[in-house]
Amino acid sequence: MNSSPALLANVSRGGRIESQHYGHLAVVDADGKIIFALGDPRFVTYIRSAAKPFQAIPLYEDAVPEIFGFRDDEMAVMMSSHNGEPRHIDAVASILKKIGCMPGDLQCGIHPPLGIAVVRELKKRGERPTVLHNNCSGKHAGMLAACVNRGWPLETYLDPEHPHQQHILQTIARWGWLPASDIGVGIDGCSAPVFAMPLFNMARMYATLVGAPEAVPRRIVQTFASAPDMIAGEDRFDTDLMRVANGRIIAKIGAEGVQCLGVAGEHRLGMALKMCDGSHRAVPSVALAVLLKLGLISTEEYVQLPNYHHVIIKNHRHIETGFIEAVV
Repeated sequence: MNSSPALLANVSRGGRIESQHYGHLAVVDADGKIIFALGDPRFVTYIRSAAKPFQAIPLYEDAVPEIFGFRDDEMAVMMSSHNGEPRHIDAVASILKKIGCMPGDLQCGIHPPLGIAVVRELKKRGERPTVLHNNCSGKHAGMLAACVNRGWPLETYLDPEHPHQQHILQTIARWGWLPASDIGVGIDGCSAPVFAMPLFNMARMYATLVGAPEAVPRRIVQTFASAPDMIAGEDRFDTDLMRVANGRIIAKIGAEGVQCLGVAGEHRLGMALKMCDGSHRAVPSVALAVLLKLGLISTEEYVQLPNYHHVIIKNHRHIETGFIEAVV
């Protein structure tokens, strides 16, 4: 099998190809059979934020949602890379209040919100983003909830040796069909531990998640399906794809050009994609092209997502100058 990256997308301007995006992609079923691949399906990289539904599994296993009375939208924001919209901020603030914590307990840091409309609104009001606007604030609130429930230290909740982070590592290993010792551990943009593994294993994790009959994975999939707006937000690929697929597909972005999908239904497949240059701008086009090629979305669903399968490029005067298209 080819180990070199494959050409996944072209960026065109004035009728000429100006740039190209190369990467790796794996589509795998829950039994570990590779259904489709481009480049090296066993390319090792960090799963980044696509790990979030699996990082939330210990919460469900410990009955944390029931103990603290968390709503579905609050559980969804714990697994999100959210825009920082008011509904996201309110959900994270509510989680913290229920567990007796404050925004200052979050150690994810502050960055400009991912939502363009949110950035504009903050600027209009003369306000600065807070730690709640961090796209990972929900995940961190969930980690704090797990620690409050178990009586574990809050100040060091991001230490890779902290009992909750070790619990997460063992969970990732179990769902990733890997020994924990084979999983690389780094530090994510939000300062939480992040995990390196082959794309094959990431894809299989998602295939297993959407196909598992047990209560915990079924609840996670249902939460994604019922609250796609909490997983990302307006004008975001994850949210828009899940809305169009009407609960049949769960989608989760990861930083540095990572995207994971789980497709429920007759076949129950997982997809993991990594762009070598770390750019995300062509990822939706490639993911949609593969879904269409494999018959995992219909033509009718595909055409409802024009902003993603044929990405128009505009300059600073909003003049159309080119486009991005998948090469699959």
